[in-house]
Amino acid sequence: MVVVMCDSQNLQDFYSCLQTCCSQHYTSVLPSSTWYCRKANLQEFLCQLMEMNCISAEDVEIKGCFPTYLVYGNKTNVQKVLHQPESAGNNKEWSKNVLCPALYSSVYKSSDQSPCVVHPCWIFLTPQHLYIVKVDFSLLPGKWAGTEELGSVFKLNRIPLASLVLHPTHGATQQKGSFLDGHVLELLVGYRFVTAVFVLPHEKFHFLRIYSLLRTLLQDVKTIIIFKASSKLDAVRNHAVEASRHGQAASFCKPHLTLSSLYPSELLMQKITEDNQIPVHLHVSVSLQYVAGLKGRALVEFFHSNIAEVENEELRHLMWSSVLFYKTPSVEVMACVLLSTKAIYFLLDDSFIHADEHQSDFWNKENSVCENSSFHLSCCFVLKLNDLQSVNVGLFDQYFRITGHSADHIVTCLTRDSYNTHTFIQQLMAVLSLLARTPSPEPVDKDFYSEFGSKNTGKMENYELIHSSRVKFIYPNEEEIGDLAFLVAEKMDGLTNLPSLNILLYVLAFQVNHFEGSAQNTSSLQPKTLILTSSDLFLFDEDYISYPLPEFAKEPPKRDKYQLADGRRIRDLDRVLMGYQTYPQALTFVFDDVQNQDLMQNLTLDHFGETDSVPKGNSKLEGSRSREIQWYIFIPSAESREKLISLLARQWEILCGRELPLELTG
Repeated sequence: MVVVMCDSQNLQDFYSCLQTCCSQHYTSVLPSSTWYCRKANLQEFLCQLMEMNCISAEDVEIKGCFPTYLVYGNKTNVQKVLHQPESAGNNKEWSKNVLCPALYSSVYKSSDQSPCVVHPCWIFLTPQHLYIVKVDFSLLPGKWAGTEELGSVFKLNRIPLASLVLHPTHGATQQKGSFLDGHVLELLVGYRFVTAVFVLPHEKFHFLRIYSLLRTLLQDVKTIIIFKASSKLDAVRNHAVEASRHGQAASFCKPHLTLSSLYPSELLMQKITEDNQIPVHLHVSVSLQYVAGLKGRALVEFFHSNIAEVENEELRHLMWSSVLFYKTPSVEVMACVLLSTKAIYFLLDDSFIHADEHQSDFWNKENSVCENSSFHLSCCFVLKLNDLQSVNVGLFDQYFRITGHSADHIVTCLTRDSYNTHTFIQQLMAVLSLLARTPSPEPVDKDFYSEFGSKNTGKMENYELIHSSRVKFIYPNEEEIGDLAFLVAEKMDGLTNLPSLNILLYVLAFQVNHFEGSAQNTSSLQPKTLILTSSDLFLFDEDYISYPLPEFAKEPPKRDKYQLADGRRIRDLDRVLMGYQTYPQALTFVFDDVQNQDLMQNLTLDHFGETDSVPKGNSKLEGSRSREIQWYIFIPSAESREKLISLLARQWEILCGRELPLELTG
């Protein structure tokens, strides 16, 4: 017989009592008993299992250990099995002390005989993961096992705590004082449904308290639940209030907050409703489309019920933007950015996949069916304002980078719009002013050059504003524009005269690649930086997040900040097409390539015939003497688009002596 205890102290007490009792009746005291706890503690036990399973032991601070049965399968079948004690007379006193007999019978049935699969196991909570130790009690040896024997008896699986959430309706169908209420907890890993049945009822509530705290402290991208209907939200909220009276806690249940009597104001609700518009050129998942459809007070309530996790915080600003993470500098993700008085929340598109989710093989693919008609799952990254260190504003306010205390907490918002950048920075400064921080000591004697200068190079550094919250706001200066101009001239291999290279406009845009001839004519957008100088137009691939280097960076980024993609002389511009083809409000720049001014590749081409070096769809043969090169450019900001046309028309008139041909198309 195998005896399992919740903790080592209970095991020792039980063993001592058993020894005393048996010694009074038998001369040989428990000759065949084996005490598996011995001197090894849980920490050492878990580390040993992690070593056997080749799992990094960087996160092994055990916050809680719970003996449970994990039941997974179709949710309807699971509920049928677990509801049997209530259907057999609803004896609440019995269900408090004895586990469901149907559950026990399912443990010993094969998968063909039982609709559910049941695993007796221990679950461990650590700051980053939930570890599942499945035990095959039939293989336990008669004496203390070595490493090889342990590997066959114990199976270890790890699930990121960030991807583990409580099922949103796990408490709605549990009658107070019932077996389900005291023992059963429904969980989701992605859309996979699993039920945990705790051996002791107080262990369930202990697990909930620890889990809720660890999820709040978790500084990572987390899975969250977004309810589709307010009626479902009200039902869950009412259950949360009832559950809180009995000491229960849940990740989706928010505490009652004491907010300002002036919050939310009608002006604030009107403002965030106006800002809650997805940019027309970006495609988002169903969960974010649902968020974009919320208006006014419903949007504020959604924030507090689904997103907010810091007590007494107020939503102050909302913005839709593409974002980049420092560890994935080439992957743009669409996000709804919510600024509160306590944190910045990035509600991410479903295209963002948590890397650690694929490290766990405990859940099979067949267990992915769950009742998800009432809610969406989404990912959310939280950066608390207390962890914010600096904000770097990009050239011409086209983007900004937020830097926290590690590489995981560096995010760039590609607003591609100076107004959105300026508004967000203003709102951020306002909420930072509410933080109580002691000002950092400043030198007594400080002049302009000691503030902005560099003793090593003699050059001025970027303008720096140290906020009262000690957060640095760093702005580019004229030197950075001068460095960019020098870089452009250097990339052009001397084809451009540096003194005449004045940067007139810097704008973040997209190059549109149009695919014709397919079943559906489609377009893809490639992020580009467009730079207009006094004599040329350039397209760059730019690293928007790696520069300037963070203080903790140990090596330079793998790629340069600017990589030249293409460049054309303004005097070679033949005309500009404005309209809705090939993309809404896209601009088509048509260049004459008579002199084959390919600045990117500097190739020598046959000017009297067609060549294979020009990308299909970007060149057009006219007669036998010349070709046309076309840029399809989409600029999200209407203000930047109009400014580009205005400045380009002025420079073209200066260089060519006549007005730039502008043609409106369908």
